[in-house]
Amino acid sequence: MVKYRILLMNCTKKSEPSEVTFLSEFFKMMKLRYPKSIEFSPIDINDKMQFLDQLTSKWANIIHISAHGHSSKFKSGRRGKKTSIYIKNDCVTSEEITELPKITRKLVSVSACLASYQDMANAFLNIGARCYIAPKTKIEWVDAALFYLMFYKRYLYDRKSLEASFSYARKNARLGKHFKEYWINET
Repeated sequence: MVKYRILLMNCTKKSEPSEVTFLSEFFKMMKLRYPKSIEFSPIDINDKMQFLDQLTSKWANIIHISAHGHSSKFKSGRRGKKTSIYIKNDCVTSEEITELPKITRKLVSVSACLASYQDMANAFLNIGARCYIAPKTKIEWVDAALFYLMFYKRYLYDRKSLEASFSYARKNARLGKHFKEYWINET
């Protein structure tokens, strides 16, 4: 029985690099080790509607989103007022994600700058994600790729807990300042 069904959503322009390429190769190698427990599907997302449609797909229990992100500032200068994920030349807000139907997922990982704020985390948790991981700061795509390769290797291949895998990737990728926390659905 397949334990992990991973949807890799590439929301960046074709001319831009994305960690989805690295993760696809990594998951191909993992499938050799665990042929019956891991399936994955990389997909290029072309617009907002396709993005939202894929988020409502019941196939995947892990979703990885490679995109650009933005979080507006409050008057105090602190970020987190309104967080968005960019899909090519469009964007999806946390409010739009909250309106989607609830589908239970083990994990939603977002590789988009400034996407680890409470509004976006709560949007994904409210529609069924058990856990949400995203960078809190601006981050280069290659650093995000390194973090997620280490995280998924530890979580899926080594079969460690999500917390242990997150801590391992933060420490060994030396990207703790970007990945400050992860969000858990306590319900």
